[in-house]
Amino acid sequence: MEEEDEVQIEERIKESGYKGSFPQTEEEANAVDDLLANELAELSLLEQDKATFDLHGISTEIEETEELIESSLKEMEKEIHNIKKKPAFEKAVKLNPNYVNSRQFRIRFLRCEFFKCKNAAKRLVFHFEKKEVLFGDGEVLGRDVHLSDLSSPQDIEHVKSGGIQVLPTRDIAGRSVLLWMPGNFKGKKYILKSTQRLFYYVVDSASREEETQKKGFVTVFWNIGPRGMPPTIALFKNLHAIRLAMPHRMCGLHFCFDYKALRPMVSGMRYFMDKHARKRFRVHYGDEQKVAFQLQTYGIPFDDGSPMKVINGQFNLTWHQNWLQLRQAQEGGSTDQKQRITIPHRFDVLFGRGNNAREHTGNLRATHLVNMHQKNYDEANRFAKTSISEKLVGIIKESGGKFLKWEDSGWVEVEDDIARDKVSHWFRLNRQKGNQKEASVETQKQKRPFNQTLESSS
Repeated sequence: MEEEDEVQIEERIKESGYKGSFPQTEEEANAVDDLLANELAELSLLEQDKATFDLHGISTEIEETEELIESSLKEMEKEIHNIKKKPAFEKAVKLNPNYVNSRQFRIRFLRCEFFKCKNAAKRLVFHFEKKEVLFGDGEVLGRDVHLSDLSSPQDIEHVKSGGIQVLPTRDIAGRSVLLWMPGNFKGKKYILKSTQRLFYYVVDSASREEETQKKGFVTVFWNIGPRGMPPTIALFKNLHAIRLAMPHRMCGLHFCFDYKALRPMVSGMRYFMDKHARKRFRVHYGDEQKVAFQLQTYGIPFDDGSPMKVINGQFNLTWHQNWLQLRQAQEGGSTDQKQRITIPHRFDVLFGRGNNAREHTGNLRATHLVNMHQKNYDEANRFAKTSISEKLVGIIKESGGKFLKWEDSGWVEVEDDIARDKVSHWFRLNRQKGNQKEASVETQKQKRPFNQTLESSS
């Protein structure tokens, strides 16, 4: 595991000369930046390329085979057995062995550690240690944490604030984007334990999705717009420890800010991070438009529905409220049998008329497929047209995509015949636009002066 453990971090902090606090002045920030610049310069080209590839989402994924998974699970079990002290893990096993020993649960830790079994075993045992500290040793230790477990007044306030949430769309590489928004904590205190519990819950919920397990997370610290309280060194250290305990592969961190007073804190964050995270940390300074463009160069979406958008002096909480409703429905054992998807995958096709649907990667890809087959569709008879539409639906589904519509705070997969009708509608719309374009060109020709028409035809 590339990350340092807590002991190593504490030792480095003691040696730092900052006595456990962030840099306070420009001079101290400059000193830290110089130190880190020298560290980055000493990296090998291979290490630099790996960090750059992670940031831009072009890392190579491990090809998972049934043989790899089975052999890794067996090896991981041996490594867990070799860990002598694991009281929280053992309590969890007694409470619910089916949960702790489940294949699905353990694969999350293997994927996080690129199937390095010893590292995965250490992370899993540490996971239950941190979980016990945050949520106690009751029955919650042997199951997934639910929203209802964040029940104190401080917990509820933090949950509703949207200070920690996930973006409604993935980045261009299909990774979940974890969003830290201090502006949503405005007027609220960082209650240390409540903030840690919220962080644990949001990361744990998002990492239950297979695509996120395979591709990892990108984190955005958004300090642009309404002012909020920057995290303290104590909170930052505790959240880092939780990150090391979660099946959470961090691929990139982006700190965005628009007021210079935060610069010493940014330098401090980089300094106290482990080496793995520091190599993947990027700083973006400027107004919303400038920073949004910089994030988009890394494949991170920013559109009108983004939670980072300010509406009437406040950040947009519409998506976060929908996400909370979906989580409550799923955890409350809703009788609705339709499986709802929280964050669409990159090849999914979204129904809807807004920019979010039109600009989604899966919709753009589907539109390209329609354009490629438009001529064949126009020349085909009725039955052949249906066959072409079915073919395109098949191509999209074979690549892992689904056709989704928004329903009751979540995305729901539609039936194949509805998906086929959607594709056929796109073909007809494309043809209609083509006819309108041809008609417009012909109209313009007719409006030209007589002598200009002769010149263009000669």
